[in-house]
Amino acid sequence: MNRARNVLLATGVLVVGIAAAAFAITGDEILARMESAFSLGGEDSGEGILLSIAVENQYASGVSTDVHLAVVAQTVVDEARLDDEDETSQALMYFVGGDDEGMIFLLWTPEAKSDQTRMWLYMSSFGLTKELVSDEDQSGSFAGSTFTYADIAGAGDLRDDYSATIVREETIAVGGEERPVWVLELTPKPDVDADHARMLLWVDQEEDLFLRIEGYDEAGVRTKEIVVERLGSFEERRVPEVMVGHDLDTGDVSTIALSGMRRPDGGLATGTFDPANLGRFDPSAHGF
Repeated sequence: MNRARNVLLATGVLVVGIAAAAFAITGDEILARMESAFSLGGEDSGEGILLSIAVENQYASGVSTDVHLAVVAQTVVDEARLDDEDETSQALMYFVGGDDEGMIFLLWTPEAKSDQTRMWLYMSSFGLTKELVSDEDQSGSFAGSTFTYADIAGAGDLRDDYSATIVREETIAVGGEERPVWVLELTPKPDVDADHARMLLWVDQEEDLFLRIEGYDEAGVRTKEIVVERLGSFEERRVPEVMVGHDLDTGDVSTIALSGMRRPDGGLATGTFDPANLGRFDPSAHGF
C-alpha cells in the first residue's frame, strides 16, 4: 500500500471516528437490534410463524428460474440464560417443486453474540443432512440466486464477521415511503475471511430493518447490492416483502418475495427444527 493511500485511509478513519461520536447508539448495537427485527420468527414468535417465499432469478445469459419455498419459523427461549442472550430464532425453508423438491435449508440464529449462527442443508435426493460450517459453504448460492446462505442468515452473520460504525443519517425511499435510516460502514474483524473488504448498510431507524446493503472488494469496487423494494406489515410489525439482489460482477439479478405470513394452527411440533428430523418434515401438515 503506497503512502498516499495510507494518508487517505487514515483521514477516512479520523472522519468516521468523529462522526461516530455524535451518535447515542453504536453500530454494533444497531446490528444487534437489526438481527432481532430481521428474524423471520420475530421477537414474539414462540408460537411460530408460517410464510411462503418466491425466488426469481434472472441471469445475464438470458436464462431465468423460479423457486418456491415453504417456511416455518419460531423463536425459542432458554430460561437458563441471561435475558439479553436467551433467544434463538429458527427457520426451516422447504423447497417446493422442481429438481430440488424436498431440499431443506435450516437456520439457527442465536441472540447471544458469543454463539455462532448455524446452518444445515438437507438434500432429499440423498437423504443426507450437511451442516454448512465453512465460509465457502455459507457463501454458496441460496436457491441459485445472488443471495448467499449467509445473506439469508442476516445480521447474526454480519456481527460475527464485521465491525460496524455509523457514518451518517439520511432518508431513503422504499416503495413510495420515505424512511429515516442509519448508514453503517462495516469492515472485517481481524483474522476473519469475510466476503467483502467493506460494506455499507442502510438500517431503518424506526423498524431496525436493513433496507439496503452494498458490498465492495479490495479495490473499492462495488460488487454486490441488496435492496428492499417494498415493506409489508404483519401483526403491527413492518417486514421486508420484496428484496432484490444484484451481482454486479456477473450481471445476475434475483428477487425474493415474501407472502402468506400467518400463525400455525395448534403451534409447531416438538423437534420441528431438529437437524436430525429434516427428512420427516411434511409441508402439507402446515397448510402448504
